Amino acid sequence: MTTALRVADLSINYGDYKALKSLDLEIEAGQLVGIIGPNGAGKTSFIKALCGRVSYTGYVQIGDTRLKRGHNRQCLLGLVPQDIGLYGHMSGRENLAAFAKIMGLAKSKRKAAIETALQSVGMAHKADEPVSALSGGMKRRINVAAAIMHNPKVIIFDEPTAGVDIPARDTMHRLARKLASSGMAVLLVTHELEQAEALCDKVLILRQGEKLDFDTPPRVLTRNFAGAREVMVRYAVPPEPDIIEAMRPFEFKQGELPTIWTAMTQASEVSFVSAFMTALRNGDEVVREISVRRPGLTSLMHRLERADEEAET
Repeated sequence: MTTALRVADLSINYGDYKALKSLDLEIEAGQLVGIIGPNGAGKTSFIKALCGRVSYTGYVQIGDTRLKRGHNRQCLLGLVPQDIGLYGHMSGRENLAAFAKIMGLAKSKRKAAIETALQSVGMAHKADEPVSALSGGMKRRINVAAAIMHNPKVIIFDEPTAGVDIPARDTMHRLARKLASSGMAVLLVTHELEQAEALCDKVLILRQGEKLDFDTPPRVLTRNFAGAREVMVRYAVPPEPDIIEAMRPFEFKQGELPTIWTAMTQASEVSFVSAFMTALRNGDEVVREISVRRPGLTSLMHRLERADEEAET
């Protein structure tokens, strides 16, 4: 496989604050890599370094080109931002023509590049409508087209599904997968952890500016949970103090809602659930659901966030 992106000893400091600490990373052409981590983990700083928008030490190399300060990266990188970066009064095709000129695409190649990009994102049939008349999902597809016109080696999707509905989210994820299959290295910065787990070839997990792990999702989860199972209990109403006390020996933690509690166990599923239900005594009447599953990236992120919160207190 061909290396599309290599970073070595990449560090970013904002005064005394170390946003990124000696990051080493190698991503191959055709890989879709999810970049995840708690808030403040260094994800945004990493993307800014790749785009040349922040000072850093170490080095970044795309393909055979080692990027230096002030290097024009537009021909090597494509960026799909979180916010829509289009002119609403212009059509999609007119927007792409403007961006092609800004990026320095040769005039003789612009028309073909624009049409190829529009076809790739499935927007050729809507390309002549004003952007202001398009749905949010369509606007994001035009954003993607603008990022791939010059056929970059690396394309970055920076939280592209923030605030969009599920069909638009799924469309963006399919586009990311399609572009990786075409040979681009695709970096997907996301909080959509279940989708990242299912979609990405590898995930880069950043925590407090450091690389916590970088591997396929199954390997990451095996290393971090070592065969444990996650038990989820859903209550009809938030549990009373006596029920919370009965859960304490099982090390349950509150989930995203006060009615959802989770715990990790290495014990057999039957013995754990049986012991738990016995401990509840009469409290089992408010239990709506108990499920046992392999922990995923969402579970790992919750663990990291709780550990960070406990370290601060």
